[in-house]
Amino acid sequence: MNKRQHNRFVITLHTRVTVNGDTYEGIIGNVSEEGISSTITTYVKTDSNFSPHKAVTLNFNLPSGEPVTLEGKVRWFLKPSEDKETLILGLYIEDPPPRYKEWLGKFR
Repeated sequence: MNKRQHNRFVITLHTRVTVNGDTYEGIIGNVSEEGISSTITTYVKTDSNFSPHKAVTLNFNLPSGEPVTLEGKVRWFLKPSEDKETLILGLYIEDPPPRYKEWLGKFR
């Protein structure tokens, strides 16, 4: 039983994730109208920036090359293991822009 309100679509896009003024490189792994899963690929000294409800900005380009900025909040994060330098984030997207929603419509 899927508890999600919106379908997720698997895609790989490079992104820049900004939280508390710090910017990290990352990869988006899946998208939906209200959520994104992203892996932070740059070294994260502390995961305290990524506690739930922290404000996050994602900047990335759609496959067409068009830039998109999404504002959201951290829903959850997972550090795969202590010896890994990455984090996996679940993000809630607040008020996604029309162009983003239009692009998502192509997956349906």
